[in-house]
Amino acid sequence: MAKSQYDSLFSPGRIGTLQLKNRIVYPPMGTNVCVGGEVTDRFLGYHEARARGGVGMVIVENANVDSAGAAGLPFGLNIDDDKYMPGLTKLAQTIKKNGARACLQIYHGSIWAMGEQRPVMGAELPRELSIDKIQYMIQKFVEGARRAKEAGFEAIEIHGANINGQTQFRSRVWNTLKNKYGGSVENRARFMCDTLKAVRKEVGKNFPLWCRTSIYEIYRVKGGKVAEYGVTLQDTLVQVPMFVAAGADAIHLSQGGFYDYAWEYLTMCPTEADGLAPNLGLVAQVKKVVNVPVIAAAHITPEIGDQAIKQGKLDFVAMGRAMQCDPDLPNKLARGREKDIRPCIHCNHCIETLAWADGVVCVVNPALAREKEFEIKKAAKPKKVIIVGGGPAGMEAARVATLRGHQVTLYEKERKLGGQLILAAIPPYKKDIRDLTAYMINQLRKLKVKVVLGKAITPEEIKKAKPDVVILSAGVKNLVPSPEDIPGLDTLKNVVTAEDVLLGKAKVGKKVFIIGGDLVGCETAEFLADQGKQVTIARRSQFMANKMNPDMRILLVDRMRNKGIRMLTGVQYQQATDTGIRVHVRGGITSMAEIAADAMKNFPADTFVLAAGSVPDTELKEAIEKTGVEVKCIGDCVEPRTILEAIKEGWQTANEI
Repeated sequence: MAKSQYDSLFSPGRIGTLQLKNRIVYPPMGTNVCVGGEVTDRFLGYHEARARGGVGMVIVENANVDSAGAAGLPFGLNIDDDKYMPGLTKLAQTIKKNGARACLQIYHGSIWAMGEQRPVMGAELPRELSIDKIQYMIQKFVEGARRAKEAGFEAIEIHGANINGQTQFRSRVWNTLKNKYGGSVENRARFMCDTLKAVRKEVGKNFPLWCRTSIYEIYRVKGGKVAEYGVTLQDTLVQVPMFVAAGADAIHLSQGGFYDYAWEYLTMCPTEADGLAPNLGLVAQVKKVVNVPVIAAAHITPEIGDQAIKQGKLDFVAMGRAMQCDPDLPNKLARGREKDIRPCIHCNHCIETLAWADGVVCVVNPALAREKEFEIKKAAKPKKVIIVGGGPAGMEAARVATLRGHQVTLYEKERKLGGQLILAAIPPYKKDIRDLTAYMINQLRKLKVKVVLGKAITPEEIKKAKPDVVILSAGVKNLVPSPEDIPGLDTLKNVVTAEDVLLGKAKVGKKVFIIGGDLVGCETAEFLADQGKQVTIARRSQFMANKMNPDMRILLVDRMRNKGIRMLTGVQYQQATDTGIRVHVRGGITSMAEIAADAMKNFPADTFVLAAGSVPDTELKEAIEKTGVEVKCIGDCVEPRTILEAIKEGWQTANEI
């Protein structure tokens, strides 16, 4: 696709006095890689990569203006003391010298208070604040803004979206104040307005300043639907013109609020099931009531963003998760290299891991927030490398090894590349994985990696080829329950695997009983329910899909329940026959109200689907080792892996050769 098709996206834009080279903004995405509130080398490398990638502006996230009053993210950025200035200055310089405008988002951490600290406001019950305390908080914003400007940032964004103090003030539910900052929709906007006015006075009338705000605060109700909660769209349509009158040069729109921590992130970061740009219509409504530029995010693709700018629905497109996956996205778009963009699969692992992992983690880009660690450098001595297995681990190993200068041949026993990605892309709302598979295949083609399909290479052939090293990324087999585990199952002919079901190789009857309730089993259950099958799924442990990220698990299990899938947990299998199965529910959590916590029940079934997991197949590894060739195992042949683990191991192993 030619650059001319993104003319609007790559046209210059202006916010106040700030001129941007294009309309792509990297929004304030949490990283949690600072230490003691200080900028770290990881933090610098992360923002350097995005600035260098061609974005018009980088908005640095969550600089806390009051770390004593509210601790903020455990490893977030602070700006409430001059001791942070050297790092902040270096950060601003890094962004600017790599071609992007540098904006700093300042915020009050509110609910993130730690230890003995009492949050100024909290998700359980807000504490009523005096006018003096509110004025104190506003002054902390002013001090933070002064430091941001002195550090060399070219713009300031006041964070008033999602979960923080500014958001709570806007909410009719959480804001119970009886003074001028509470009550009416106008009063609930006063804290942001007064903050903007005070900061504007500090930084001057020509310094770019704006706020980020949520379009709504919502919660989920039965059936996966949403309902407005403490902040409505109508509230926002009243309040954003007030923010502009108070001094905002732009409005940056997000979603979400305080109702529920999990739903907050699912609202802010829509999944594939929500569709493309699900909030664009709401953004367009906000755009109509203000006379300043509007920035918006939430699964807006380049194509949709370009059209939205043309249609006047917004002015700048924020691409957060997309540029976490590929920081070079803007440059690749501008050069017509869409197929080279590493795609986001909207799994929200980056959001899930933010608060507890060692920094933000991306499933498809292991270099996220570890850019220097995962830098690909030419090998000192090129080697002959054979890779066995064309799944995500093998393909990533082939890509990285080739970029390092090694001579690579990849063997895949099937007639197409993809491995477990092929299966993973079949269930409902997983087509984004097809884009990932296509991207990885395209990279191998572009690098001219020698790929041999339909070939199960033998240890003898490997020995004859005389490689320096073999990377083995194949070797997994389905786990089949023993007769002791499920009596009678081994004698039946109506037993199929989840893999064959998803690939369309197995005939499935009307009444299906799925054995195994982790991710594969649950996704297969939804896949079959969408075909009109009567599905029951069972597992021994207490929760369905308990290895999934918790928030995404909520969505999956909620959909399964809404589609009438019977979910049994804490089961003991008694006897399987060709017409059904008898199970003992031993106190697990079940979706079936008619089943007691300790009960026996028969379930009719004309098809049993095995989704009990998989185990490594080590035979090929052991056979290759006997030839004397060095073998490095990655992916499923070590143990069953996720996409994250497979891609990361492929990258790391190829980088070590």
